[in-house]
Amino acid sequence: MSHAESTDGPVISPDKLARALRTTKKEIGDTIGVPHGSLSRRARIEAPSTQTSLRHLVEILHAIRPVVGNLVMAFAWFRSEAIVGFGGRTPEQIVKDREFDALRAHIRGHLAGGYA
Repeated sequence: MSHAESTDGPVISPDKLARALRTTKKEIGDTIGVPHGSLSRRARIEAPSTQTSLRHLVEILHAIRPVVGNLVMAFAWFRSEAIVGFGGRTPEQIVKDREFDALRAHIRGHLAGGYA
């Protein structure tokens, strides 16, 4: 799935994303800390806070996909991989703690061959 395939124009579609990740909108909401209703009602889906949370998830999944093989595995990694440099927290926990920029920098450094 490309980024374009998970969007409806400029809006990330929770339905398309859930299908691509072989999961549910509820699980995606739980993962990114967004109430299920925010991924079901059009006005809430388009809300800046909802779209920001979805964009953070999609960006990280696409960044890590080459390392783990596919988006489904990237989603599993996001939810379960403890990262030592972040006190053993998972990417899911790091993003929920609003440290997306630090996680993105960590991933970019690791993918560029840096020490992670």
